[in-house]
Formats: sequence, structure tokens, C-alpha cells
Amino acid sequence: MSVIVLVGGSFLGAWAWERVTPLLTAAGHEVHPLTLTGFGDRAHLGGESTTLTTHATDITAAIETARLREVTLVAHSYGGAPATIAAAAIPRRIARLVHVAAVLPRAGRTLFDLTPRAVQDAIMETVVDGRIPVMSDEIIDAAFGDHGLSPQDRAWLRERGTGQPINTYRDPAPDDLSPVDALPRTYIRCTGDPGGPPDLPGHDVIELASGHWPMITRPAELAVLIDRLATGGAAVSGPAIGRPS
Repeated sequence: MSVIVLVGGSFLGAWAWERVTPLLTAAGHEVHPLTLTGFGDRAHLGGESTTLTTHATDITAAIETARLREVTLVAHSYGGAPATIAAAAIPRRIARLVHVAAVLPRAGRTLFDLTPRAVQDAIMETVVDGRIPVMSDEIIDAAFGDHGLSPQDRAWLRERGTGQPINTYRDPAPDDLSPVDALPRTYIRCTGDPGGPPDLPGHDVIELASGHWPMITRPAELAVLIDRLATGGAAVSGPAIGRPS
């Protein structure tokens, strides 16, 4: 049995892993899907004071309070930033860091610092009451390539998703993230995402034949990868996992 902590991306709470968590539990793992401040059943706690630091603290607090060790920390999309910061704060509790189509922070930089100005401006035009609203179909289709979300998936995401507190993009990462350099790190690249993965020194890279939200569209295939990584399996090469041969 391995201990697995799951962190979703923007707009998502623990609910986003509902199609993956039972599969990992059935495989014998102890699974902890997290809801960060401002999302899901913690939506009422989010506001201007909710930052990237807040979300990193959410993760470290959840792991430390439950006294978890040898954690496989799995982070999707935006969640890659606070999860990396958390892992740098408590590296002795982390066995492996797994990024799923994830954003990677840079020491001393905000997420807006890593975002083209035109994209920043487009995001700011959408902000309502200090939050980035859950994306429209037009934005999803324009920005996320072959995302694979069915109409039912989109409705499920919108019904339960919560706007992203804007100050999570304005808060700089700590100046020192070097403790993660000693950790095993894997990046799961979703082949439906446009473009390539970010610069990934120190990461193994696995390709998964899915869109940006594999926990929604390809939960069984994602669970297989997480199970393999959590039990000490090596990264694989060759055709993307889940792609028909």
C-alpha cells in the first residue's frame, strides 16, 4: 500500500478525482484527495487573502496533520505550483512528486510572471469579484486542444467548479525551491494539450493519450499510471499510455 495525495487544478476540489479515487483505493492505496481554500466545499473560505502560499499551506497542513509519510503527491494543472512549493517545505514526507499536465512554479516568480502579457490581459478581463470564473466552452475549445470533455463532462465541471481566486496568480513562489531537486519527479504529459511540456529538468516524462483533464476523461488510464508510480514503477517510454495500438 502507498499513500497518495491528489491535488486538482484551477476551479477543482477533491470532487474532481471521484472517478480516480475508487480505482486507487481498490488497488490497495491510502488515497487523500484535497480541496484547497476557495474551492468545492471550501468555496466560502476563499477571497482576496487566498494566495498561492495559502494553497501550498493547505497541502502541507493536510499531510502533516494526518502524519502522512512516503507520500506520492499528484498535482494537476495549476495544482502543480502549490504542490511543488509544499514538497519543498516538507521533502522528507514526499516519496515522489507527480505532475499531471501541470504548471511548475519558479523560485521568486508569480504565475503571472510566467504568463504572456496578452494571456494575462485576457484573464483579467474575465475576473468577477476577485475570481477567475470557470471557463466557458469557447475558452476550453480555443485553449485546450483535444480536451476530450463531453457535454456531460462540461456540465459536471461547471456545476461543481468554483472561480479561481485571482491572487493565487499574483503571489510569488518562495525564493528557494531546491529541496524538490532531490525528490523523484514525474511529469505526465497529456497528448491532447497543445504545445509541449514546460522545461522539465530532473523529471521523468510519461505521455498519456488524453486531454487536459484526464481524471475526468481517462480516469482508468490515469489511475494505472499513478498506481505504477506510487508502487515504485519506473517511467515508461514509447507510445502514449491509453493510445490505441
